[in-house]
Amino acid sequence: MPRHTPSAPVPGAQDAPAEVLPSGSELYWRLRRDVMEGRFPPGAALMETVLSSDYGVSRTPMREALALLEHDGLLERAQRGFRIRSGTAEDVVEIYEARIALESEAAASAALRATELDLARLRRQHEVILAADTDDAGATARAASFRFHELLWQAGHNATVTELLVKLTARLRIYDNGPPSPFGGTEPLHQEHDAILRALHDHDPDRAREAARAHLRRSLEQRINALVGGGEEAPP
Repeated sequence: MPRHTPSAPVPGAQDAPAEVLPSGSELYWRLRRDVMEGRFPPGAALMETVLSSDYGVSRTPMREALALLEHDGLLERAQRGFRIRSGTAEDVVEIYEARIALESEAAASAALRATELDLARLRRQHEVILAADTDDAGATARAASFRFHELLWQAGHNATVTELLVKLTARLRIYDNGPPSPFGGTEPLHQEHDAILRALHDHDPDRAREAARAHLRRSLEQRINALVGGGEEAPP
């Protein structure tokens, strides 16, 4: 396996909402971020001994971190240790459909349970996305949009649903084979986010559910087009 230089420590681990971070070592979150950012070649063997040396840790915590990443669905067992999980186009569609079912219910729950602070955070993030489009229509805007979704999950105040969504979206990123590329259709994206926000503000769970479902179904259609080589990259 090529020599890997690990990232710096990542306090807080931005890949998952803080409310649902499981107990575990900082090593797990450092390794998880490196996997999510595509820093290991697809199909490369992730060997416990080599990684322990690269990250400057003993084999026991590395073994535990790798086992957790396998449990998350990001790694799979290989003949020599682990490797980044791979999937077919059908796998991607199935995962996305599960995400749509869960996130639409999270939005409905948020319409009933969101606090004023939750709503303020979502409105602020909507503004961040608009600014990101102006400054950088690529990875920055996509990351800002993904954060909007994380805040929506948290506003539903259902830790189990949020934990499942964290795992599903992580696997989608793995199947994208690396850092997210720029997405298209920013104007519809803003309109759809705005529709979700209005439904939350009006405490209307049915509208919130349908707004989230419509938004994610358009994203799924874009993702399918991208998978067959004929469309734009899907928004998060």
